[in-house]
Formats: sequence, C-alpha cells, structure tokens
Amino acid sequence: MVKNSESGNTSALKQIGASPRWVRWICGAPGVALAFVWGLAEATFFFVVPDVIISLAAMLRPRRAWRHLVASLAGAIIGGLCMFLWGAHDAKHAVETVGRVPFVTHAMIQHVEDSYQHQGVVALLLGPLSGTPYKIYAVEAPRFQSLAGFLWASIPARGERFVLVLLGFAGLGVLLRKIGRPEARFAIWHATIWIVFYALYWGRIGSK
Repeated sequence: MVKNSESGNTSALKQIGASPRWVRWICGAPGVALAFVWGLAEATFFFVVPDVIISLAAMLRPRRAWRHLVASLAGAIIGGLCMFLWGAHDAKHAVETVGRVPFVTHAMIQHVEDSYQHQGVVALLLGPLSGTPYKIYAVEAPRFQSLAGFLWASIPARGERFVLVLLGFAGLGVLLRKIGRPEARFAIWHATIWIVFYALYWGRIGSK
C-alpha cells in the first residue's frame, strides 16, 4: 500500500514537471498563494469569486486542487473576520462601503438583514449558495450573532460551494481528457464558462 501511494505521488510529480510553465504556476505554490489572496480579496472588496482559481486548478490537476480550496477558504475566513470586526466597530460605514462594491446592491443588503432576522445563522449557511456576497453577511453579522458563531458558520458557508465547484470542474477536466481535448486548451474552456456565468449573473443583477 505504501509503495502504491509513493508510486502515485511520484507519477503526479512527474506529470506536473512535464507540464507547461503556466500549468506548473497555477497548480504549484504560486497558484495556492493566489488562491489565498483571492479568497481574502473577495471576502472584502473584490467582486469575482475565488472559485475561478479553484476550478482551473481542479480541471488541470484535480488531485492537487484541494490545496487551492483550503487556501481560498483560509483567505475568505480571515477576510470575513476583518469585515465582522469592522461591522462591529462602525456598522453604518462598513455597510455603506460594502454597498459601493461593484454588483452589490441595496436589495442584497436588505435581503441579508431580513434573512438574519428570520433565519439566524442559517442565513449565512444558505446565502453564498444563492449568489449573495459573503462580505455582506460579514458586516451585518455583529447585529445578529457572536464572532465565534460567525467564524464557525463561515467554514461551511464558504466551503460548500468551493467543494461543489472543485468536483464539477474536476469532472469536466476528466471528460475533456477522455474525449481527447488537449490540456493546453483547458484554460479556454474554463474562461468561456466563467465569462458566460458572469455575463448572466451581472446581467440579472443589473436588471433588478
């Protein structure tokens, strides 16, 4: 069993070593660091989800993409902590600032407030799956729950979608390899999917 595991790890490392430089960058330590920064940024003032880097790593090297997921999750939790503390110190300014982030609307902020009032911590668990930015839940949270409760709930709240995205894109990568699509074009497939997703998502927000 140990020999099989070592053989598998060696094979994976050889595969990484033979890959183009951009693949090694994405799937290696630089890509993991980018995932952490992306998770932190999106939990605060950035408006593109870290699922983008997780999904690309999952398509390219599904067995290694868990590192990107964990890094994005860690960055998101730290970002959420900062936003929670800001909301606890100066709720009005924090909410107003988040409201100026691109594609964050007043309707979203009102929805988060209503959800917290009626669902409590469940609102945080379900919200990010619906496309409502986590950063809104973070700055609004001090009015409805403790810091410890918020941080514990943030792990599944952020992680659940990351896991689904990783599994989905890992499956897509396997499918593309089986039908003979060259790995060099995976980034094109990946970019196309996210461009279409954000065109629909931002279009829906803009129509409200």
